[in-house]
Amino acid sequence: MSQPFEITTESVKATPPAVVSMMHVGGMTPADWVTVLTLLYLALQIGLLVPRYITRLREYWENRRGS
Repeated sequence: MSQPFEITTESVKATPPAVVSMMHVGGMTPADWVTVLTLLYLALQIGLLVPRYITRLREYWENRRGS
């Protein structure tokens, strides 16, 4: 095996524990990070859906008044 391939392989193997360690150093456990990311995802989804629903409601009320 070539040396660059071995370095790449070992780096990939070490990445997940390194990420978990870095998150824990930040003062939050992995469970806390999952909670934060889930809430962020939920807020983004709500932020994207609410304007779409408001537009649809306005179109519905305008079409209802016009007919």
